[in-house]
Amino acid sequence: MLKKMSILAWLVGALAIANLASIPVAQAAPLCRTVDNHQVCILKITRSAKYYWEYRAIVKIDDQRRPMGRYNCRTRAYVSHNGKHIPNDLGTQVICSFFKQ
Repeated sequence: MLKKMSILAWLVGALAIANLASIPVAQAAPLCRTVDNHQVCILKITRSAKYYWEYRAIVKIDDQRRPMGRYNCRTRAYVSHNGKHIPNDLGTQVICSFFKQ
């Protein structure tokens, strides 16, 4: 009797997990702001653990998606994936205003 109950419990649990797996996962909406008549959206963002003032983010400015880059909120500069420094970038303004220390 005990084996039948444990098999039944396992079967019910497996069916419950299968039903949960079929539910679509909600996606986070991008954070968007308008700066100087440009729409800036943060699509993906992570904060550096070592340098807490830096963020790595994928940003879309006026429907042009940028590759992952570093946004430094101390110097207010954007460092692209190939190492180019851009001071006072629109993406940096939005990221640093959203996530103040």
